[in-house]
Amino acid sequence: MWSSDSMLRVIYRFCVLTRKKKRICDDGPYSWWNSGNRRRWKCVVNARVWNLQVISRKGVNMEKSPEEIQKLVKELKDWIMRQPHLPKDLDDKIIQRFLHSCFYDLDAAKNAMELFFRIRVTSPEIVNFRDPDSPQMQKALKIVNMAQYQISKNRNIWIWQLNDPGLDNYDYLQDARLFFMTVDAWILSNEHYEDADIVVMDVKDITLKFITKFNVSIAKKLSKFQEDAMPIRLKEVHIVNAPPFIDKLYGLMKPFLKPKMTELIHFHSPKSQTLYNYVSKEDLPEDYGGTRPSMNEQMEKVVDTVMKYKKTFLHENFWKSEKKGKGVVETTSFRALDID
Repeated sequence: MWSSDSMLRVIYRFCVLTRKKKRICDDGPYSWWNSGNRRRWKCVVNARVWNLQVISRKGVNMEKSPEEIQKLVKELKDWIMRQPHLPKDLDDKIIQRFLHSCFYDLDAAKNAMELFFRIRVTSPEIVNFRDPDSPQMQKALKIVNMAQYQISKNRNIWIWQLNDPGLDNYDYLQDARLFFMTVDAWILSNEHYEDADIVVMDVKDITLKFITKFNVSIAKKLSKFQEDAMPIRLKEVHIVNAPPFIDKLYGLMKPFLKPKMTELIHFHSPKSQTLYNYVSKEDLPEDYGGTRPSMNEQMEKVVDTVMKYKKTFLHENFWKSEKKGKGVVETTSFRALDID
């Protein structure tokens, strides 16, 4: 019987050799599965939108030991201290979250952090003006419900629900600010490291009027952040209550999404049961036929967490540095992935 470590070495070397013969795609996380009577190996890459679990017949996942994790946290922390453009007030749990989201690939975590903090310097319109009690933010909080909680199989679910039928009060920029603020609150408060993240977006009140609210510049930055910088393991994105014209609205966003990202997106028409093929009712709020508390109750929890860090969000220089970096570091992680 092979040990999981021995099997990983074989997987890695097989992928490297096959890649040299141009049989496999770009370098990236490696997956193994059995299809029929044939075993097939494949390299799957998509920046940080990937499934890096190495799976055997028994479904054994590759994980780092506590000692290995602490060593990587220290290495990344030491690297941060040498970067004049990165903030230094990061505790170990936040540093580990970036490592965890990148499946403990040190170079990938560096790239994610570089982009995460660079966006904060280059996009003040999104990360500033975040007083939760301001009239603008209170207006956004009244028409948007959000949920962030753990579900089965050690997953995390993120739900966004718009409650503004005529889109008379919806502001795309303010929604982006609210998103960044709630993500920051989650990063600051959450100490659990999930194996996968599921996103559910309820577009029941979206109309073609959304086109007039859409901001191309903000959309590009949001997409870049969500795909390459946000410290989560994104697995699926579900668009529920999708209207017949969803293809027109999706067409606005698709140019900013990487091909692998679009493969994660699933559309579910109103009153359909297809969402349950991916997320069980026991994991969903009652708004979606589930047994969890309603979205209104979930939003109260999100707001409570945000208010806990209100003083933090009032500081315009939160997680920023006056000195600018030279950009995202070049990495060889996808060409020399260390699986030992």
